[in-house]
Amino acid sequence: MRRLHIAVLCLVPLAAIFGQAAQAADRPNIVWISCEDISSHLGCYGDPNATTPHLDAFAKQGVRYTQAFTCHGVCAPCRTGIITGMYPPGLGANHMRSKASLPPQIKLFPSYLKDAGYYCTNNSKTDYNLRWERNKDSVWDESSKNAHWKNRQDPKQPFFAVFNMTMTHESRIWPDNWKGVVKNVPPDKLHDPSKIKVSPLYPDTPDVRAAHARLLDIIMVMDETAGKYLKEIEDAGLAEDTIVIYWSDHGNGFPRAKRWLYDSGTLVPMIARVPEKWRVDGQAAPGSVSDQLINLIDLGPTVLNLAGIKVPDNMYGQPFLGKDLPKARDYIHGARDRIDERFDMVRSVRDGRFRYLRNFNTWRPALQHIQYAETSVVRKEMRRLNASGELHAESAQFLNPTRPYEELYDIKTDPWELKNLAADPAYADTLSRLSKECDRWQLDMRDAHLIPEIILDEEEQTAGSRWAILHNGDAGLERTKRLLELAKRANSVDLNDTSAVEAAAGQFILATDDDDAAIRWWGVTGLTNIAAASEEAKAKIASAAADKSPSVSIAGARGLHKFGSTALAVTTLREHLKSASEFVRHAALIELDEIGAAAAEAKAEVESLRKASKNANIRNVADHLLQSL
Repeated sequence: MRRLHIAVLCLVPLAAIFGQAAQAADRPNIVWISCEDISSHLGCYGDPNATTPHLDAFAKQGVRYTQAFTCHGVCAPCRTGIITGMYPPGLGANHMRSKASLPPQIKLFPSYLKDAGYYCTNNSKTDYNLRWERNKDSVWDESSKNAHWKNRQDPKQPFFAVFNMTMTHESRIWPDNWKGVVKNVPPDKLHDPSKIKVSPLYPDTPDVRAAHARLLDIIMVMDETAGKYLKEIEDAGLAEDTIVIYWSDHGNGFPRAKRWLYDSGTLVPMIARVPEKWRVDGQAAPGSVSDQLINLIDLGPTVLNLAGIKVPDNMYGQPFLGKDLPKARDYIHGARDRIDERFDMVRSVRDGRFRYLRNFNTWRPALQHIQYAETSVVRKEMRRLNASGELHAESAQFLNPTRPYEELYDIKTDPWELKNLAADPAYADTLSRLSKECDRWQLDMRDAHLIPEIILDEEEQTAGSRWAILHNGDAGLERTKRLLELAKRANSVDLNDTSAVEAAAGQFILATDDDDAAIRWWGVTGLTNIAAASEEAKAKIASAAADKSPSVSIAGARGLHKFGSTALAVTTLREHLKSASEFVRHAALIELDEIGAAAAEAKAEVESLRKASKNANIRNVADHLLQSL
């Protein structure tokens, strides 16, 4: 439970780093072999169709982890958590492809290794949601497609080398891209779609089977590449001096896997081989299996611990290998926020058996239209069959137009997380326990994404970083508490309980007059969500549409539309399309898109913005909106 405040945050002195680390000859080399977008689709994890001989053999040489999870189901936020050892929402860096500033005191973890004398290379994906490039030389000795531990000048210098394999990315499942990956694979080695067992998440159609087979094909190619990296270490005579950890960044690129926080999106394969000379207390014994809960934000602290470097106090990640290990995790925490052009906010807590999900955008569907992801054959099949009423119920529920506030799944009896137990009285204690843990976690890390993105960007300009906005002592904690309480209530009111609706309306009305724009935003959002019909509520919505904060004004426009004043809502949103801020233009477009055909008066402005904008999120929303105008 690490938390860092500006008043006490300090850099780890260089002398201290050297004092904690042994001489170069007495420290292990450490290699990461990572891949993208796969769940446990390996033979050693029990997949009967997988062709992964190299990784299967590697698993026999070390420990295979069965409960390793990512902090987010998509690459950039996940890699942000890995490189910092921190939860991205606490950094304000969980929106996909955002560029959050860091305070100078927070360093990317390889810089500590560099300071301690390690040669650090990255080959080659970074994709961090951070403005970090200006400090690139302090993080990596080399970060490129040619980066390699072999390039170090002193063969005795210990190294930390990362190899990121990208051939399993979701885009490689697409037929044309798949051909390029498997061009050297004999046809008789490719996987037979007829032998694929399709999970109950998806319709069992020829196209879906073929997509699964292509996924296994590119995993087979990935396995060959992983084998080459392992052989290089063997051939150099460094196997007994090198700790190797293999992992995937998140689940496969199918719907409800990648991008989401269910096990299908966050449970990943991870294998660690630790040579006997570096093994502590029997850790990572050959052929062993561990069910310890591990978050990928633990990877960096683990590397530091193995190198004999103190883990900085700002990191929430904790080491799982090496000396003096902390108590193992009781929970895995995860978060989902804006994915490409679509806003969302979900928080998750997972223990050894149950997963709890908290939805903060309940009025939006789970499967929102994301232009890049719509390329997926599986996604297209789900939409096609759902439109014709042929999609089976287990899969169709994921295409509902709204979501519940809370979800709870028993992984032991329901591994695909298809039966939501949140309303089942038999699980009330479990729901309460995990809900309280979600509260504790969001407050402890100071969840910056409780602040809408427009306001977050505005406040970053004065605070210096998004992290600093809520990490300002007691005031930041109290603000986080207020935001969390209001955000929860804005999504959780039982609309069938008249007294609850009236009480919530009173709270939301008060919030609309607050000095804090983020509080006003949640107040307006709450009034809209509960469809508060009083004249006072309607007046507050109308007033919000004219708020000085563009974020609050856009939320007010959504309320106007819901209460029947669509023309005024569209007029308000059209004004925001003229904003100099791409965050404002994007948010206004989202609301126009959700209004749909009734926003026809904005067509000319949308077309103009589509042509002029260099922002992919704006172009994608505009494209989708124009289809309905």
